[in-house]
Amino acid sequence: MTRLTFQNPRIVAAIAALGLGSVMYDNTAITTAIPSIQNSLMTETSALQWILSVMSITTGTILPFAGAFGDRYGPLKAFRVGLFIFGLGALCASQSPTFAWLLAARIVQGIGVAFMLPNGGAILSANVEPGYRNKAVGLWISFSSIGLLIGPLAGGYLTQNYGWHSVLWGHPIISFFGLALTFFLKEGEKSLNFNTLDIRGILSISGATLLFSAGIIDAGRSQPHPLMDLILILTGIALYLIFYRVECRSQHPLIEISWFRSKRVRGVLIACFIYNATIPAATFLVSLLAQKSKGFSPLLGGGVVLAMCILMPIGARKIGQVKNSYGLRRLMLWAIMGLVINYLLIGIFAQASIPIFFLTLFGAGLFAGVLFGGDTIAIMDSLEPEKTASGLAALSMVRQIAAVIGVALFGTLAEVATKISGSSAQGHILGIGASGLVTIVAWFILRNALSLVRSD
Repeated sequence: MTRLTFQNPRIVAAIAALGLGSVMYDNTAITTAIPSIQNSLMTETSALQWILSVMSITTGTILPFAGAFGDRYGPLKAFRVGLFIFGLGALCASQSPTFAWLLAARIVQGIGVAFMLPNGGAILSANVEPGYRNKAVGLWISFSSIGLLIGPLAGGYLTQNYGWHSVLWGHPIISFFGLALTFFLKEGEKSLNFNTLDIRGILSISGATLLFSAGIIDAGRSQPHPLMDLILILTGIALYLIFYRVECRSQHPLIEISWFRSKRVRGVLIACFIYNATIPAATFLVSLLAQKSKGFSPLLGGGVVLAMCILMPIGARKIGQVKNSYGLRRLMLWAIMGLVINYLLIGIFAQASIPIFFLTLFGAGLFAGVLFGGDTIAIMDSLEPEKTASGLAALSMVRQIAAVIGVALFGTLAEVATKISGSSAQGHILGIGASGLVTIVAWFILRNALSLVRSD
């Protein structure tokens, strides 16, 4: 095939989707395999949170550098780096003999994700005519969602029949196949103004998230270390405050502090943090509930995660149909309240028959899809065009950090509840219900934020 052939939006979007789609597949497949990983590597439930969290922390830490790398050397080159590193990390993870080995490999994967996420979309601009770019972006998200839908069932099937290591076998093949296809694309424009990286900001925000999460997770272990946990949590909070001060003084900050003077942007980011903490935490706990408490097989457990994700593309498509700020506000508020009710229903009917239990799961993906698309539109509409890219990068970082803290907090809450009640099922149900109740806070914050005009 010639280079010209690959200027078709569908083909370019499909190549770019090999990156984002692989990440979506990994997230859902690994979530499905977590109970089997616990049995295989003989680790506590609280430690399992690190399998998801360590990759998100790494991604959030490397994301600013990866974006700057793409600006300086071109997004296509950065995307290739991401594909290679992600595939290499997955290959190492698939051979993990110990829990420590697996975590190290997940860190490598997180570096690859950081390079793929901001640069995968950027290569669309360089290879698709301007009039077709919106279509290409939509196709990119749609094609990537295939990984989200395949992940749970493929992860469950592979885990059940070949062991959890097999879940990661396909990553290197897809990554290196995608790497080969990128050489049919052309490089985008490179920035002549290469801003210095905010190293102090990167170190303080990543250190804060790492230490705070470590303290919370260890507190939920069967034998916690109360003094050490308290020190870790307080140190993490102190580093978050240091991060704020650093960003106030930095010439090229990771997050523009001036954005928080806008009640609209501040409200959207805070609400985004809340529901991006509860969504992955609830999914994590529902997966554990299904396989460890209800005795589902890995394949049926994969069906549970699939049910919680399958309507997400429909939710994202629905938010794309809103025509004004009023419609955006109304739909996002309905989605948040729907998510709250959905998590409470999951907890209430957790012990019901399998068909009824499954019926309670489908709303989660629909409402999450609305919120993920909605906050992106809200940020884009709230900032000047020249600040949109940095604003969306900040939104991505908020999502990553929220996911880590959410899994740590609600996972630990479930572990503590399990110790008190003596029932893992009751612990998981309490954690899921708590995630729903906390999501209500996002409703009040977003209602106030999106009622304001853009000039605020």
